Amino acid sequence: MRRFMVLPLVGLLTLTIAGPAMAGPNVSNTSGGGEAIYGEWYGEGSYGYVFAGEETGYGGFVDVYQESGEWVLCAASSGGEGKPGVGDAPGGEFYGFVGTRTWGYGFDIQVDVSRRLDTGTAAGSVELYTETVDECNGIYGGDAAVEVGTITVSATGVGPLATFRGSGAYKIPSEFNGHSNYRGSERQAAGTVVAGGAIDATFDWGYMSRVTWTTHVNE
Repeated sequence: MRRFMVLPLVGLLTLTIAGPAMAGPNVSNTSGGGEAIYGEWYGEGSYGYVFAGEETGYGGFVDVYQESGEWVLCAASSGGEGKPGVGDAPGGEFYGFVGTRTWGYGFDIQVDVSRRLDTGTAAGSVELYTETVDECNGIYGGDAAVEVGTITVSATGVGPLATFRGSGAYKIPSEFNGHSNYRGSERQAAGTVVAGGAIDATFDWGYMSRVTWTTHVNE
């Protein structure tokens, strides 16, 4: 069974514990939450993913990537910088990627996931960078075409709703005591993403997730 990926911000809970103490107060109680949509797609010569999330205090963001092309056995060359040939790699073979790669980032993204993860959407502005790559001939991109456009992610929950919870603690006797608790839910999802004129894809696998947390610090 394929496992879901919990929101990355859960892994930062220990930093959340320590942060308020460094700010000055002797006792601090904080809370927050976040939600996310993740999807990936793949096929003959193509792969891509999108991750859209929103968390308390940081707002929404999106990360998207897609490559289209193929890994090919490069023709033997007489050498030359940046042009490896079949004889240049161990075993006498060299494979290179030939195609395009597109990636982009966006902030101030509006993310909306329903309470039971039945539906989810994300929308906003994104900067996309597309490079043409031909590793067999030493072309690794570096001169990306830039497009500023909109991104729209739409997801529908499929399968059962799963829940998780956990806690963490960090203590220095007589100096510092902090603990946190988090809980959330996640659900496999079908969905689509359209980003500018470069990406228009349907998920082959995806998920939605929601999480809340509380922290207590006594310095």
